[in-house]
Amino acid sequence: SGLERELLLQINKLKIGPMGLGGKTTALAVNIEAYPTHIAGLPVAVNISCHALRSATAVL
Repeated sequence: SGLERELLLQINKLKIGPMGLGGKTTALAVNIEAYPTHIAGLPVAVNISCHALRSATAVL
């Protein structure tokens, strides 16, 4: 849908990159599904990697 494409473009403009280390591709896809549900059973999923995978070090 148009909303999925727009969100994907905006997310990738953030330039967070894989594992939060920078880069031009942060997300490969955005999928939105809509179903009727009671607010108490509202399903939400957010998938991120652990902190160890999102940090970097360098020796100068």
